[in-house]
Amino acid sequence: MIIVEKLVGGKVLASMQESDPAEVAKASPSSRLWLTQNMFEPLLRKSAKKFGAVQEFNETVVHYEEDSDGALVVVQNVQSGNYRKFRTKYLVSCDGNRSATRRKEGIEWKGPGVLGESISINFKADLTPYLGTRAKHGVTYVSNPAIDAGFRLESGGKAGFMIVTRAGDKKSFSPDSVSERDAKQYFKDASGIEDDIDIKVDSISYWSVAAFNAERFASTNGRVFIAGDSAHVMPPTGGMGGNTGIQDVHNLAWKLAYVLGERAGPSLLRTYDAERRPVAGFLMRQAYSRLQKRVFRQVPTDPELPDIVCEIGYRYLSAVPSESQSTNSDHHEDPYAPLVLPGTRFPHVPLTLDGAQISTLDLIKTNFVLFTTDHSSPWIKATREITPQVDSHNIGKIKGTLTDTDGSFGRICRISEGEAILVRPDGFIAWRGKRREEGHKETLQNALQVILGLA
Repeated sequence: MIIVEKLVGGKVLASMQESDPAEVAKASPSSRLWLTQNMFEPLLRKSAKKFGAVQEFNETVVHYEEDSDGALVVVQNVQSGNYRKFRTKYLVSCDGNRSATRRKEGIEWKGPGVLGESISINFKADLTPYLGTRAKHGVTYVSNPAIDAGFRLESGGKAGFMIVTRAGDKKSFSPDSVSERDAKQYFKDASGIEDDIDIKVDSISYWSVAAFNAERFASTNGRVFIAGDSAHVMPPTGGMGGNTGIQDVHNLAWKLAYVLGERAGPSLLRTYDAERRPVAGFLMRQAYSRLQKRVFRQVPTDPELPDIVCEIGYRYLSAVPSESQSTNSDHHEDPYAPLVLPGTRFPHVPLTLDGAQISTLDLIKTNFVLFTTDHSSPWIKATREITPQVDSHNIGKIKGTLTDTDGSFGRICRISEGEAILVRPDGFIAWRGKRREEGHKETLQNALQVILGLA
C-alpha cells in the first residue's frame, strides 16, 4: 500500500507492506489474496452452489414476525410482485448498513458515526503503459490539493475502481451530483495522466464513510440475528468490512447447525453476540484508525495493529470451561506467537498425511476435534465414549499415517504429554485439558456439555 501525490509520476508520501508472504505462510496454509467485490461475488456464488445452497435473486423480505418458536417471513418477487411465506426456526439477516431488521429490532448504533460522504467510480482504462509492473499493485491512495482518492486496480491494470473522499473544496457528495464528465476529471486529477486516454465509466455509486457497531447482534427473543454490514459498518481502509461479515457467519453457522441438529442447547446461540460483537468493535476501531492516519492525516485514536492480527489474530473472550486458565484479556493475539488458549484460533502447523503435506486446520471439519501428542492418550479413548461425536488426532513425531512434519506441533501448540486441546468446528479452541491420572471421560464430557449449553 502506498500514498502518492498522483497515481502516475507523483511523489511517494508513504508506503507500507501489508504483509510478507513468507511470514504469512508461518501462520496460515493459505496465501493472502486481495479481491474486489466484483471479483469475489461470482466465486462465492459458484462455491455456494457447489455445496447445495439455494440462491434466489430478485427477491426481497418485506415483513417478518418473530415468536417463541421462530419467525414467519414474507418474501416478494420484485419482478412478478408475487408473495411467498416461509416458516423458519431462526432468521439471519444480512441486509446491509441500512438494515430494516436492525431498525425493527430497535438495535442502536455505537461508534464514531458518519465521517463523510464518498463516491466509488468503477472504470475501464488501460493504465499499463503508464504504470508498468505497478499496474498490479493492490491499493494506492492519492492525496494532492485537487483531490483525495484511492485506487484499486484489477484485470492487470486495465480496470478497477477509485474512491473519492474529497474533490477540491467539495467534501461531500449528494446522490446523483457527479456526472460522467466530473468522474473523468476526478480520474485525471488523481491519476496525473495528461494524455487523452480512453476511459469508460461503468458506474458511480454514493455511500457514507462511517464507523458503527451494533449494540447487540440478536433480537431480545434470540430468534433473529444480524450479521455483516447490518451489524457493523467500518471505513474501507484496511479492507476489513467483508472479512468481518464472513467471520460473523463463520461463528454462527456451526452453532445453528448444532442447535437445529439437537447436539446443543439454544443457549449456545447467545455466544454469537458475546463473541462477535466485541471483535467487530475492535476491527471497526482498527479500520477507523487507518482512516485517521492514511486519509485524514490525524493521530489514530487506537494504535494501528498489523493486518494479520486483524485477519486471524482476533480472540473470543466469552466464558469457557478450561483446566488451563489465563488472565490475558486482550481481544487479539500475535498469530506468529499464538497463545493457544480457549477463544483463540487453533494454530496452523504443517503435518504429513499419507505422504502428503497438510495443515492442522485441514483436520477440522464439522465435529469438535481433540488433539494430543500421545499415541495411546486416554483423552483420545474418552472421545469414543462421549456424545456428541468428537474427532481425535494424535500428532506425534513417529512416522505413520499422520506425522508432525518438522516436530513443531508441541512447541507451537504449547502442549505437553498427557494434555489435550479441544477445537470447535470453526477452528477456535474450546477447551484445554491438563494431564491427569483418571476421569478423562467425565472431565471431557462435562466440558463439552457446558460449551454446548447442555449442562
